[in-house]
Amino acid sequence: MRKFLFAVSVIAVLSVLLVPGSGIAEPTHPNEIGLYLSPDGYGATGTFEMMALVDVYLVLTKPTDVQNSGAPFDNIYGFECRLNFNPNPLGNLYKLQDDLPILSINVGDSTDMTQGFLEYIVGIAASNPLAVVDEAAVLITFTFMAVTPTPTEVTLGPVGTYSSIPGQMVFYTNDQYSDDAQVMYSVGGSHDAPVFIFNGEAVAVENESFGSVKALYR
Repeated sequence: MRKFLFAVSVIAVLSVLLVPGSGIAEPTHPNEIGLYLSPDGYGATGTFEMMALVDVYLVLTKPTDVQNSGAPFDNIYGFECRLNFNPNPLGNLYKLQDDLPILSINVGDSTDMTQGFLEYIVGIAASNPLAVVDEAAVLITFTFMAVTPTPTEVTLGPVGTYSSIPGQMVFYTNDQYSDDAQVMYSVGGSHDAPVFIFNGEAVAVENESFGSVKALYR
């Protein structure tokens, strides 16, 4: 009987978690970065709107000092990451605007989407850092417009030559940029997993809840 009840419990949990892809990403781990239609770092991760202006938010959720105190960070002073588009968005998708935090400067290669990517190496003035509100910080607000129905996947990864931590996306938690780089992790689980799809939807590959379900089988 106990085995039967255990099996029923597992099935019940799986029936909740393994719902067909809803296009909703819910970050569960510290220092996750993703693209969303909502500035709070939750919600839809794709859009089917054509010939319409669409705001897309690059959001860092739960910025936390995971290496030391485990305390949450209150302010962000800079960040480095690259948006990669597949296929090349030329003729399919246009970036009309990218709003950075107030009193910031970007020295990344971010202007020409025909390269297949947008790169951001951003410093924010120490006098006016980006505040973390409700465990989320909007790093960039984009305005895009898709002009064809061709799906365009967006992944997040590290910048090129000038990366503070080679192979990683990072954010800074004080104005001494060389000393305080913190790693940001893609909400998709890797630098190769889509976190947003124009003319489609992207769903995070795994979260803490599913990890705990797998632990039931050990």
